[in-house]
Amino acid sequence: MLIRGRRYFAVLGFLLLATPLVWGMVLPDSPDLIHKEGRRLAPPPAAPADFAGWSKLPGEVDAYLKDRFGLRHAMINLHKDLTHPVLLKVNTAALIGRDGRMFYEGNEMVRQSAGLVLRDQRVAEAVDMIASMRDALARRGIRFLVAIPPNSSTVYQDDLPIWAQARGRKTEYDLFLQDLAARGVKTVDLRPAMNTIRAEGDEAYLLYDAHWTARGALAGFNAVVEADGHPDWRIDPATALGPPEERKGGDVARILGVQDDVTEKVETLALPPPGKDEAFSQDVMPDHVITTGKPGPTVMVIGDSFTASYFPLMLSQHVGRAIWVHHHQCGFDWKLIDRFRPDEVWWAPTERFLVCDPGVRPLNFAG
Repeated sequence: MLIRGRRYFAVLGFLLLATPLVWGMVLPDSPDLIHKEGRRLAPPPAAPADFAGWSKLPGEVDAYLKDRFGLRHAMINLHKDLTHPVLLKVNTAALIGRDGRMFYEGNEMVRQSAGLVLRDQRVAEAVDMIASMRDALARRGIRFLVAIPPNSSTVYQDDLPIWAQARGRKTEYDLFLQDLAARGVKTVDLRPAMNTIRAEGDEAYLLYDAHWTARGALAGFNAVVEADGHPDWRIDPATALGPPEERKGGDVARILGVQDDVTEKVETLALPPPGKDEAFSQDVMPDHVITTGKPGPTVMVIGDSFTASYFPLMLSQHVGRAIWVHHHQCGFDWKLIDRFRPDEVWWAPTERFLVCDPGVRPLNFAG
């Protein structure tokens, strides 16, 4: 028997544990709160039919209850307020890992790489849109390929604290490639190419910046052209990369306010001039087309800052025209397809922009 004082604590503990269960049965959270997270509600557990079904049952029950226990949304908000109180002015946009590597935390990047964010509904919506784009391009005789540059936090997992490591969890990158493959969309997984660079002792990503190095971009490009049936377009790093130069700061260092305090040695891309390079938008990162004057196809890359200054220059070594268009979180203008009539389109936003902004689709796209 518990002594009298401990009985009260036992009763209090029971009430604390029972409250979410009872609340969930009486006043459950709206399913819309789950949908706003970009996820589907976990379905009710299926009745086991065999041993495999019984082995899956605990996980299915756990997922079902996690989405339906009472006060779930309130507890999530309370945890956020307690761990990142406004008065402490914690900088939650960046994280410093082992060896001083800096990781951007915006757009859920670190949690996405760890599999702690899995917005299956929004991934499915992005896959539906991309499959529709593939079909519309195929009707025009245009080839299509998807190649997503991974987050630095996906490639440098062991530089992160344990809570930010995937450790076997499925990630949005995994789910995205899996769903695209099921729809027959051609994809290239760029993670192995980045891991190969690491295995060889080189840097695939900058230390103080969210972007990949010139060597990382080159490895990504070579993986794409190999999978796309253009092995002759590969570019040799031995001739394309210049000697290391000192680089001050980076975009993550700027967020942390140490832009002028950190430097690293980085290789630069040393490819010959591409031809005539013309911008055709007024954005900070303008859409642009390189016309080489050489015979060859027109390739359009729809991406972001990972590819803007790299892929068109690399393509220009082999094609007639290389076009780069900002994806605008899936809101790029589809009329550019009809304007430039490319032979190939590469869909290449980076991993943290893998899902579209809510409700966003390409402008003037009827597919």
